[in-house]
Amino acid sequence: MKFLVLLFSVGVWAKGGEHRHHEGHVHGSAQLNLAFDDLQGKLEFKGAAEGVVGFEHEAKSEKDKKTLAEVVQKFENSLAQMVVFDSSLGCEFTKEKLGLQTEEKESKKAGTKKHRHHHAEHADFVAEFNIQCKSPVKGSTVKFDFTIFPRLKDIDVTFLMGDLQKSLEVKSKPVSLELK
Repeated sequence: MKFLVLLFSVGVWAKGGEHRHHEGHVHGSAQLNLAFDDLQGKLEFKGAAEGVVGFEHEAKSEKDKKTLAEVVQKFENSLAQMVVFDSSLGCEFTKEKLGLQTEEKESKKAGTKKHRHHHAEHADFVAEFNIQCKSPVKGSTVKFDFTIFPRLKDIDVTFLMGDLQKSLEVKSKPVSLELK
């Protein structure tokens, strides 16, 4: 499974072609990466927090904390409806990481040492899940449906498994990807 992390960290999916990939932080956009090694898989999701949560700052107020907790629970509980493998494959998701990831800005004030500002310039909503299936996913179809998050307008999906590499864009309606 370690090779899956390595694949995503070096950006194997950034190959040429007509599929466009988002650069940096774009509101309403996300990247979803799936990789499989036999029956084990890894799902990584990263998108501008505004498109998933509705805000991009650290959740400090009770209202924001409640909103974030509800979105985290909604994402976790709905993942099997947003990324749908054929039920005969017996795929189950196990959460590794789920929540906001904020950027801290560093700046240097005139005549002072470097100061770290603790307010976030941007925040992303990130999710990492392990996937365990009872049957191989190769040769099947996976469906992507993120309509429960209406602010997400564009999700770039990349799927890797052995020599199989597929990519597609999910817009405002469900899309299927054949794993052949």
